[in-house]
Amino acid sequence: MGFVLIHLLGFTIATKQPAMTASTFAKAIEKGEKSWANQKKLVELIIQVNRSQFAAVLGNVALALLVAFGIASMVIRRGETILSPEETVYYLQGLEPYPALLYAAIAGVWLFCSGLIAGYFDNRANLLELRKRYFHHPLLKKLLKEKRREKLACYLHEHHGAMAGNFFFGVLLGITPYLGYLLDLPLDIRHVAFSTAYLGYSSMHIDISLGEFLLLLGFVLLIGLVNLSVSFILALKVSLLSRDSYFGNFFSFVKLFAKEARRRPLELFFPPRPAAEEKEETK
Repeated sequence: MGFVLIHLLGFTIATKQPAMTASTFAKAIEKGEKSWANQKKLVELIIQVNRSQFAAVLGNVALALLVAFGIASMVIRRGETILSPEETVYYLQGLEPYPALLYAAIAGVWLFCSGLIAGYFDNRANLLELRKRYFHHPLLKKLLKEKRREKLACYLHEHHGAMAGNFFFGVLLGITPYLGYLLDLPLDIRHVAFSTAYLGYSSMHIDISLGEFLLLLGFVLLIGLVNLSVSFILALKVSLLSRDSYFGNFFSFVKLFAKEARRRPLELFFPPRPAAEEKEETK
């Protein structure tokens, strides 16, 4: 329910954004020869989404670390601990690239699935005309006046898919380790927000150098990168197929992306300067 609460409070799960925007990408990409996607336009769009996700994940990691540091500090001042020495070592070892990046890919698949679930429930809301159903519901008629009932009906209709997607995303993340335990398989998940919190709590319970902390923070960012990449690639693939379009030659795409990244590396992480400012500097 935590992910649903995040949505109700007006926030967004940063790692869900690429999977949710992939369909918009597919609409914006023009088809060329043999129904291949316009790779120049695709590269431009990926640079834009990389920029927005860099800011989102950076904010996510910074906030999660600050909250973890704050909570751990308050608990430690009271002479108590959140994690035992064994748990601290376990969580820090869980951030190492293998098998953390594999588990991060599993979380990326669940991010993609939650996007599909959200789309299904959005379509279902439109098909069933949930807005009208909520508005004319006998119990709500007794409890709420017309204006409040209309506002509630519109909110529940418009957010039906998002709340369902967030709920099932939490279920999928939570059930994966349990399925691994039942089936005796190495199944687990690594999500950038959870991993950041583990790092924050663990680093407050163990003597760790700045270099070690930064290395582990780098591992956390790699987990976030895998979360985002897997969910986005899967969602983009499905979106392109739904429009009878195809990605095209992978190597030509990589070459084109590398060329653009070399030409304007800062735009991968920071917004481009307005054209007017660039003209003034060249004068």
